[in-house]
Amino acid sequence: MRPIIIVTIVAVGWVLFSCRLHAQTNSPSGAPSFNLQVDQPGKLEFFGSDTATLFAKEVNESFNGILELSYVSNFDGKFPAGFVQASPIPQPWSGSMWTRDSGAFLRELTMWGYYQHACQMAECLMDLVGTNKDGFIAFPRYFKPGTPHASGTEMDGEGAIIIGMVALWQRLPPEDPFRARLYQFLHQSSSPVRGIHFLLQKRPLIPGSGEFGGGSDPKNLYCNVVQNNLCALALLSAANMEEEAGDHDTAKQWREDANTLFHNIEKYLVSGDGSWIWCINSNLQSNPEILKKAVNVGFGGLNGPLCMSPDVLGFDSTLWAWQGVVTHGEKTFDALYNVPIRKEQFDKYGMWPQFDTIHQGLLTGASYGQGYALQAMLVLDKMNMADHGLDFLAHATFDAKGVDFPHGRLSPYYFYERIYSPDAQPPLESGCGPLNLVNVAEPLKIARLIVGVDDTSTNQVEIIPRLPPSWSGYRVENWPIRTSHGIVRADISCERKDGSIHFSLKIRQGGSIPKLAVRLQEKGKAVWKRQDNVEELKFDSVR
Repeated sequence: MRPIIIVTIVAVGWVLFSCRLHAQTNSPSGAPSFNLQVDQPGKLEFFGSDTATLFAKEVNESFNGILELSYVSNFDGKFPAGFVQASPIPQPWSGSMWTRDSGAFLRELTMWGYYQHACQMAECLMDLVGTNKDGFIAFPRYFKPGTPHASGTEMDGEGAIIIGMVALWQRLPPEDPFRARLYQFLHQSSSPVRGIHFLLQKRPLIPGSGEFGGGSDPKNLYCNVVQNNLCALALLSAANMEEEAGDHDTAKQWREDANTLFHNIEKYLVSGDGSWIWCINSNLQSNPEILKKAVNVGFGGLNGPLCMSPDVLGFDSTLWAWQGVVTHGEKTFDALYNVPIRKEQFDKYGMWPQFDTIHQGLLTGASYGQGYALQAMLVLDKMNMADHGLDFLAHATFDAKGVDFPHGRLSPYYFYERIYSPDAQPPLESGCGPLNLVNVAEPLKIARLIVGVDDTSTNQVEIIPRLPPSWSGYRVENWPIRTSHGIVRADISCERKDGSIHFSLKIRQGGSIPKLAVRLQEKGKAVWKRQDNVEELKFDSVR
């Protein structure tokens, strides 16, 4: 009998959320908190191979582990409600909330349907952040208790948080009071979106700091390809929000700014072979010394522009308005793959080294290394590669051979920061250890890309199942889908059987899907099947 593992994902019912109950918290301000209990679980199941069931188990356990061990549900005298630890106490960087990780996790809370948790986390971020010398809200590298209203120049964190907040705003009922607060935060004269606009009036690219700035030089400002692409995506997401809110002039301005950034990224941050340049200095000059640092050479973050773009542009990369991110992203992916150590490790084990030289090229992680590479493979429909890479991620996570966890393994199903090749020699350090936040967030996104529900546009819901060749299928229940009339809940099944794909969808609550398009593989080609006013449907691909 085929083994089945059910992934329990909290997914709030739309009706319950519209009637959200507030409860008083013991926060210093006495402000109302959010009723996290109304976030009810949905279900996701991958099946057909050991990897499919194991990966599902890891996604489930890791998501729940973050909520149990790292997410602060109520003010505890030190951490505010909605604060999410970078890693559980007492692991390294526990007690801090990194903005890049926060943006990624806020995105996943929202897209999986944890609306109450996402609202509380967004409120925490809004309460903690301060303004910069120019008067704009600007996110720091991380937050810690005792440093209220901190600000900084971590533009990847800023862009990711804006995208996560807009996604949440888009999915809240119009009458919800927290939706109004989100809009005010992102629209006000000091908003982080206007801060990006302000910087773009003075220079062609956005300078930023941190690991996704200059890498090994975290204090100085660099124009980084990932940060600038994220800022452009944040502008586009904010433009969509403004358009929906009725401010067409602001929406037009943010789109113009995004197009300016896309143009300038291609002008300044593309090398002679068409792949990305990691960064240039704030004076738009190359800095070979920085680019040659070990943390920057072959860094998996170079896959970032390609794998981050679906959050705003949609899951079908052939339809993206800016095709440069596909062209240069694929060239970057291929250039990284063809580095001898990476090609050897991936071909042998399915491992995508996160760096060319650090730990002899035998180290990766579930986020910037293996995670970003897998997302790029899925977006580019490199399904055989994705199959191989998922085998490594799932089994290396479970086995964790030789890795030292000084504070405990916690669970064999928890994603953790540092994964090693079977060829690596001890000592194998765990770094930030199990449940490092971004190393959970990115596998969650991988799972979503496999399921393929794309509701970035309310004009048409698109579903693009991306089943690895060795997997048989998936089933999801109570999955939240944004439509032109609000959130609907659907049960979806996609199964490969006898060479054909059998897809079905049934609405549980919330009404119908006005326009739905499903992409299936048929005779070796991608074929779109469409239907309007969908409450229930079945599609089968032709062998």
